[in-house]
Amino acid sequence: MPTQRPGREPKGAAVPAASKKPVRTRPMRGPGAEDAAASVTGGVALATAPLVQAPLAQAKMKEDFCTQLLLGGYVQAFVDFFYLTHRSEPSSSSSGDDGGGGGGGGLTSTTVFAVAEMEFLRDQLVAAEHCKRKGEVPDVLAAYESLATYCDEKGDLKTMIFFFDKCLEIARLVKDPVCEMRVLRRIGAGYHALGDLESALEHLESHVGIAQIVYAHEDDDELRGDAYRQLGRVYSDLAVQREHVRRFQDAIDAYKKLLDCSSKAGDDATTAHAQFKIGVCYNACAQPSSALPFLESYLTICRKTGNVEGEGSACAELATAHEKLANKQLSIDFLTHYVAIATRADNVASQADACRRLGHIYTASRDFPRARAMHEKNYALLPAAAAGAPAQALNCARVNVGAARANDKLAAFLALVNDDLRGLLEWKNSRALPSTE
Repeated sequence: MPTQRPGREPKGAAVPAASKKPVRTRPMRGPGAEDAAASVTGGVALATAPLVQAPLAQAKMKEDFCTQLLLGGYVQAFVDFFYLTHRSEPSSSSSGDDGGGGGGGGLTSTTVFAVAEMEFLRDQLVAAEHCKRKGEVPDVLAAYESLATYCDEKGDLKTMIFFFDKCLEIARLVKDPVCEMRVLRRIGAGYHALGDLESALEHLESHVGIAQIVYAHEDDDELRGDAYRQLGRVYSDLAVQREHVRRFQDAIDAYKKLLDCSSKAGDDATTAHAQFKIGVCYNACAQPSSALPFLESYLTICRKTGNVEGEGSACAELATAHEKLANKQLSIDFLTHYVAIATRADNVASQADACRRLGHIYTASRDFPRARAMHEKNYALLPAAAAGAPAQALNCARVNVGAARANDKLAAFLALVNDDLRGLLEWKNSRALPSTE
């Protein structure tokens, strides 16, 4: 928001409490409503509640509030109030010192404000400016924090961040680490909700840094853990984002940060998940030897906790890693276990996938009878694996079955050719062409 040079404080100016929202016990209506409003606002009558819904009444009410702020000498409060109530496209703006920042889809010029909301915004902005002139820093902080919380409740995240940035500046000025930590957490959460992961990480990493000092006592483990968990959620989203665009090395870095956060937070489930995803990404970028320690650790955790589905996924990825390392027997062992787990869990899709992969490995090992059995089983399971299985998958399975059967019969065919080539040629030459009639 633009910064105005504060003017002289008017004598006898009433400053409302900044610590909580004002609550109106009954609506401003009836014969004395305008007189009561005028007595509070220095003679400027406000629009009454029954007229608030009409656009003209809204415009008049906003004008009245802006006028009373100017008449009271609160120039900065007027600027902030005007931008809070007159923005047309908040989502296209960016937060900064240009009047409340963007809106994140919250407050706009078309937002219908109740009288109590207008009064709350006015009162907090006046309190912030008034207390700032008097050097009452805690009250300034309380006013800005109330405004930020209000914007958060309205879904106006960018403006929430704008006001919390002011709180952060004050907290650092007065060297209040607890307040600074609290504000950093709220700003980081706001950026996370907006999808600005880099800004979220910047603030939440600072939040964790302070939490390590403030919550250094053993009794504060849970509070420290909360800080690490919130930071870990951002790293998790960042890793998924990078993995989705196949930036696997960057995804690994983010997953390792998630692993560190979850370990320090004592979150065993997230720790196991991070280890698994690191192994998957190492497999994807052709580094199977690096994947093995993480996948083996994940497999151990799954077996200890009875996570059958996770155990199957670990076996599948370990089979992939060992296949890339040319450890065919180990790959076969893990895939066989994968099939057994999927069968017990009645997971047809996993059974089909494991059978297909076993078929390919057996083919490479020239164990054609087993390869044929696995491909035939895959072909039989595939239609039931997913309703309406894609034609391409079915066609590939059909080709695999054909090739497997051919390989399985190849030895008998070659024996026939080698042992009785003359008889084979005579049979071939004596065949009659089918009639086309």
